[in-house]
Amino acid sequence: MIGRASRVFFAGVFAAAFPVTAALAAGPVVRFITVADVTPRSFEIVWLSSDPATAGLRLFEAPACVNEIFTADITPFPMVQASAVALHAAQDKGVLSVRAAGLTPDTDYCVQTVTTSIFSSLTSTEPTPPLIVRTAKRTSRSKAGGPTDPNEVAFSNDLVKIEITHSDPGARTDGAIVLLKVRGGLAPLCAFVGDGVDDDANPNTPTRLALVDLNNLYGAASGESLDLTGDGSEDLSARVLGGPEGFVDVHARIVPADHGFCEVADPAACRDAGQTVCDGRLGDADNDGNVTIGDADFVRDVVVGLSPIEPCVVCGDATWDLTDDMKDSLAIAQVVAGLRLLPW
Repeated sequence: MIGRASRVFFAGVFAAAFPVTAALAAGPVVRFITVADVTPRSFEIVWLSSDPATAGLRLFEAPACVNEIFTADITPFPMVQASAVALHAAQDKGVLSVRAAGLTPDTDYCVQTVTTSIFSSLTSTEPTPPLIVRTAKRTSRSKAGGPTDPNEVAFSNDLVKIEITHSDPGARTDGAIVLLKVRGGLAPLCAFVGDGVDDDANPNTPTRLALVDLNNLYGAASGESLDLTGDGSEDLSARVLGGPEGFVDVHARIVPADHGFCEVADPAACRDAGQTVCDGRLGDADNDGNVTIGDADFVRDVVVGLSPIEPCVVCGDATWDLTDDMKDSLAIAQVVAGLRLLPW
């Protein structure tokens, strides 16, 4: 068996001995570049690569995107408990992530991902032109009117524990990453499956749990810390990236009740349904296990009032705006016709 180091070495030797032509010298195909965990001082970029790859990031001053910034702290595959097994699994799956820290609050940055194939050493730098990311304004851990308000109350959000599912019960979850969105949030939150959490007290066995810190959530309107009440009205949607093909599965949940203890909590099942009904495959709105034109029709019928409810509402939310509308129906129809991929 050829080990990882040997594969990289042989790929480099092959590339040096047999130079490829410019037409063939394309780097990995990059998809689904997503900005996550945007705070006043940092943000994370998550994306998919067609090849097993390493991850990097380039930052530039906005809006010109010409002057590159070298003072930021760039961390590929940021994890609470760094594990070589998890790192290699993510690289092999083409699930890539980089955190940029040491940034200035309420400031625009130009961002490009750098994806280097482990096998060919060829690199892709995307997107072009660069993506513009704005940091959050301020971290505030108090409610009410501000520091002079006598009714001011300190708050802290919980950590939530997400258990992922998969159509193949034997599928390995190592290296998968969970993206979690709360309505009203500035950006999704992300966490590698198994990072900082386990379900059997044995770190050598795979887990299906991911631990997401809701304290990294900032308001889309205010740019400041978003206080979650956990009163059952706050929608939560989770998607799991498990490889270059896209999402492994999707989940609909409700932000858990806030007991004021900053605890690790289980999010509640989606409204008026058992928890398993809230899980499924992206695009499979009728929950029959396949993504077909029938799913696009199902979403359309729900939107225009011809059908009362989708069997898997979160599956039909293809555009991931926490609302099922005609844009979702169109997106699913385009996927079925081969015009685009989910996610894009």
